[in-house]
Amino acid sequence: MNDIKNSRNLVCSVLLFLSALISLNAFENEELSLELTSRVDKEKMFKEDEKRLSEQYPNFYTIDPDSIRVELKEIKEGSQIDLEKDDGKDLNETIVTLEKIVNIAKKLWDIVVDNQPVSNIETKYAVAYPEGITSPQQLANWKKPKVYLYGFYANNLYGIRCIDVEFKVIFTYGGDYKGKGKFLTAVSVVPTKVDVMWGYRFNMHSYVPDSTVVNVGDYKDPLAAMQLKLTWKISTYVKDSTNTSVYYIQGDGYFSEIASPFSKEKGVKDTFIAPIVENKVKLEKIFE
Repeated sequence: MNDIKNSRNLVCSVLLFLSALISLNAFENEELSLELTSRVDKEKMFKEDEKRLSEQYPNFYTIDPDSIRVELKEIKEGSQIDLEKDDGKDLNETIVTLEKIVNIAKKLWDIVVDNQPVSNIETKYAVAYPEGITSPQQLANWKKPKVYLYGFYANNLYGIRCIDVEFKVIFTYGGDYKGKGKFLTAVSVVPTKVDVMWGYRFNMHSYVPDSTVVNVGDYKDPLAAMQLKLTWKISTYVKDSTNTSVYYIQGDGYFSEIASPFSKEKGVKDTFIAPIVENKVKLEKIFE
């Protein structure tokens, strides 16, 4: 009888627990689902030694949010790239809508996964073409690529460097259609260094929302523009840190970081990257 009674009590407890879950509002259910999913992922992601030491030394395996920073290290002109071959499409039979700018390439792609650069990253990029164009060779007068080298750094709560990553934002600009417009091709992010402390996981992906691929010129002489969003996630068994930076790029070579949650280098209040005009780049730093 006691066994039956205990079983009934257990069933009642389970039902009460499920009822409590159901009574949560949609937002709370979503938050709970995300938390549970993250925990399941971490159980698979981390080795037993990493789990044990993370729980034993949580401060060592927790990122200091104030230590995270992205630093612009170098700006240079890249080598002329080999544009993909023309797909053979006859433009005489195609309607090209010059003023409507579209991205027919990648919109979302991984850059670093579990501390490892993604293979064949050179094939993952975004474009900003006039509608109807399917290949960069259908446009003319492309300029040499612009390359912006960034460093990404983060320390733990003891001040020890745990994440040391470098990546390049690269884009080719200035292509025109029959002398009209300035467009973008091969807008990409390439990791050049990924140094991550044991017990940490670093992931980075990029996203170009369709709503940000626009014409900021006029309908007769379009100027393509897009926003490239880079999201970083630093994970340990005990803590996650996630944030996004946004870069604005134009078909005339203008480039600027328009949003970043991370700290600027020490002593710098703000940084502005001026438009690139005739291969001249100006950096202005306002010190406190």
